[in-house]
Order: sequence, then C-alpha cells, then structure tokens
Amino acid sequence: MHRQYKRLIVGVLFILLVAGGFILYLSWPLLTGTTAVLETLPIDPFDPLRGQYITINYKIGTLPAPSDITEGDTVYITLKKDVNGTAQFEKLSESKPKDSLFIKGEVESTNGEKIRVRYGIEQYFFERNAYFPTNNIFVKVKIDSRGQARIIELLQNGKPVVIDYKNASFLS
Repeated sequence: MHRQYKRLIVGVLFILLVAGGFILYLSWPLLTGTTAVLETLPIDPFDPLRGQYITINYKIGTLPAPSDITEGDTVYITLKKDVNGTAQFEKLSESKPKDSLFIKGEVESTNGEKIRVRYGIEQYFFERNAYFPTNNIFVKVKIDSRGQARIIELLQNGKPVVIDYKNASFLS
C-alpha cells in the first residue's frame, strides 16, 4: 500500500512538472523578452466560424525575396527602431543574428519578388461582444533571445486600445 502512494505521488509530480515546463516554455518570451512595437496593415475582422479573434497583418509580414529563400524556410528578421520607437525591417537572414533585436519567422509563400513571413503572432483572441478600433493599430510584443514573440497589447496612436463590450452579459 505504501508503495502505491509513492507511485501515485511520483506520477502526479511528473505530470505537474511536464505541465509546468510547457507553461514556462510558452511564457518564456513574456518573462525574458525585449519589448518591440510592430506596425500593422489593415486588420481583418474576426471569423465567426473560428471564434472571437482578429487576424493581424504586419508590415514586416511581406518582405523583398532573396533568391535562395523557399517556402517553409526559417528566417530571422533584424529589426531597427525608428524615431517613433516602432520596430522596422532592417535585414533578413537565414542564421540567427548575434547582437541585435530580431524576430524569428517561417516563410509561408514566395512569388519571386516578395515573400510572406509568419511569426506566430498573427491572431489576437478576445472575449465575445468586444468592439475596438481596427485602424492605425500597432502591436506591442515581447521577443525573447530565440526570436519567439508574444503579443502584450494593442496600441492606437501610442496608447493602449480600449476594448468596449457591447451588450455584455454575465454569460457572454
């Protein structure tokens, strides 16, 4: 009987350790990352079939295509902050930069002149019945030392976006 309790405790601890490690892995950019503000293109409205979210298109999502880049390649985009503090595209590389701010992405498509890059921060989820402006939006992100990014907040005119909840109820 005593041995069964030990096995149970070891099993529960193992599950908690794995779950904690997964949470830490996903939270690492938020805990250790560098803050950057990214400029967006017009934002698509949410899709009612997939839930309450918006799809965000970033200015750094479409870039000039080097000749040796193909779909599925991992790329590193070096960012440089402009006079307004917005992170702008500086250069693209297939190897991780050493001493500069960069974001890691995957080439989604290429047409010879341009490539489309996904960074894993193209969707922003929110609660039902939420309304907020979709023009002139910037996204504040944290980027860790591996180039992984996580969204912190949406900005409009340099200020956090205020989300209004229309017809909100206790169950919405």
